[in-house]
Amino acid sequence: MNQRLSLIIVMCLALVAATACGSSSDSADEIVAKITPSETIFSLESLTDVGFKKGKTFDVEGLTGATSAYLGYWGLDTYDRKDYEARFYPSHADAVEFGTIFANERTGPDAVIKSGEAMWAEGAKDARACTRSAGGDSSNCRISKYGDYVIYGNMILICQGRDSATSLEQCAALLEQLVPELAVWSNTNPSHLALAG
Repeated sequence: MNQRLSLIIVMCLALVAATACGSSSDSADEIVAKITPSETIFSLESLTDVGFKKGKTFDVEGLTGATSAYLGYWGLDTYDRKDYEARFYPSHADAVEFGTIFANERTGPDAVIKSGEAMWAEGAKDARACTRSAGGDSSNCRISKYGDYVIYGNMILICQGRDSATSLEQCAALLEQLVPELAVWSNTNPSHLALAG
């Protein structure tokens, strides 16, 4: 009986330890900073220099303050590229002041991606992710493929991901290529990628 009780106690302790380990450091805030002030002025060329492939150029009329916006694809593995929207502004302050409301609208579970309802309809159709219904007969294309975004300098990067954490991981991976000192920092601190200007 004592052996059985000991085994139960050991199993319970292992379960508690596994649960505690799994819940630490998984916060989206620990993957990448949502807003990083930087004087660096990024452009589409900054992204294409690190392998970003432009898919579409969006018309920025109605996207307050933006100078340009693109849909593109990127991935360290060319067979596993993710979708990104990159929006550029004259400065970091403009990106935060004018771009945040539009980025919030395009991302997350409450995203507005129906063309007639979005404040900026350009690219709304491209932001849709389709899921099959339980019966597998039809698709639901009313959710956004973008879980979240980051603002780094004058750029808003909206990244593919089923949720905020996955999306921010994609943003972090591309930013590490764009800003090499981030990759050096995150390699020495693998559990935490905090972006600093």
